[in-house]
Amino acid sequence: MGVERDQQLPCGAPRGRLLERPRRSSKRLGPVLLLGSLAAIFAAFAPSAFGLGETPTSTQPTPPAPSPSAPAPPPPAPVRPTRLTGLPSEVVHDPTAALTIRLSGPPAPGSPWPTLSPRVAGTWISAADTEVFRPASTLEPCATYQLTVWANTTAVGQAPLGKRRRITLRVQCPSILALQQSLARLGYLGARFYPSRGVKVKYGHQTRRLAARLLYDPPHGRLKSYPASAPPLQSGRLDATTRGGLTVFQEDHGIPPSETPEGRTWVSLLAALTLNHRNPQPYTWVTVSESIPETLELHRGTHVVVSSPTNTGVRGAETPQGVFPIYSRFVSTTMVGTNPDGTKYNDPGVPWVNYFNGGDAVHGFPRASYGSPQSNGCVELPISTAATVFRMLAIGDIVYITG
Repeated sequence: MGVERDQQLPCGAPRGRLLERPRRSSKRLGPVLLLGSLAAIFAAFAPSAFGLGETPTSTQPTPPAPSPSAPAPPPPAPVRPTRLTGLPSEVVHDPTAALTIRLSGPPAPGSPWPTLSPRVAGTWISAADTEVFRPASTLEPCATYQLTVWANTTAVGQAPLGKRRRITLRVQCPSILALQQSLARLGYLGARFYPSRGVKVKYGHQTRRLAARLLYDPPHGRLKSYPASAPPLQSGRLDATTRGGLTVFQEDHGIPPSETPEGRTWVSLLAALTLNHRNPQPYTWVTVSESIPETLELHRGTHVVVSSPTNTGVRGAETPQGVFPIYSRFVSTTMVGTNPDGTKYNDPGVPWVNYFNGGDAVHGFPRASYGSPQSNGCVELPISTAATVFRMLAIGDIVYITG
């Protein structure tokens, strides 16, 4: 039967219409309901009971996580420029030796060769990290050269040099010892070279390179006057005998005489040594003995070709002893000066004059006799003898005066 008003219900019960308890409709529902309840219980407790995770593991492959974008490659390192790590010395001591330039790496194909100015016959080669110039014979003695390394010179794997480099090379002049040995070999000194034991010296025609080596590396040995009466020689010193031989050589080769050898003389000496162009005349000099009777002798090679009595200076105007190269010559000249007593003299037309020491000269002069001191310092000869002597002498020949 229905309920007309609300009934008082136990505390906690919901308010509203009271439902009747449903009846079971069939006994068949019992097993089904039991199985459902067991399945619900199993689903609720099975994960924790069997140690399984709350979320079943998926058998699907995990997609890769998106990778961050790759960083940009670093900029390439700058290529370093080629550097010069070695250069020749600015003073060339041996002009036959190679000139070497060292780079910071092997020269790259197509890299330009350095150049020498003035041009020199020879060959450039590369070896490892060097460029080497080998002269065909030699650089010129006492010369100056410009060595240029170009801006686009490049080593393998490097940038070009970038800036032209220019070096001044100064070739050293040979030594005085080399000058003396050369003049003696060519017959311009009265001396012979005696090499030290084991030293071999080639004479005659030779290559220009070998001749240059003789100039810059003179062989060890001794120069000795030959013949024994020849003017004395001081080895390694530019003494009067050497200056005389140098002057004769210069005169023979059209070079103005100088007190010291210079570049043009060395070049001519190098050519003469190469071709063995010897003095066309025998070595010539004059000896004057002041022992009574005073005597003048003219020597050519090993022979005395003129011998004559002569006059030297009186007391107060003595003729000095020593070795003197002839420096000036006149067929005829006027001589003026002062006598030992203070009087003046003026002698025009003095013939066959060879000046060797200031105002002192070998010349002709008329005297009543010869063989004793009578002059004002000169060496006087009979005029006919003086003419013969004059024709056989030259600028640079030695007047050797002894007591």
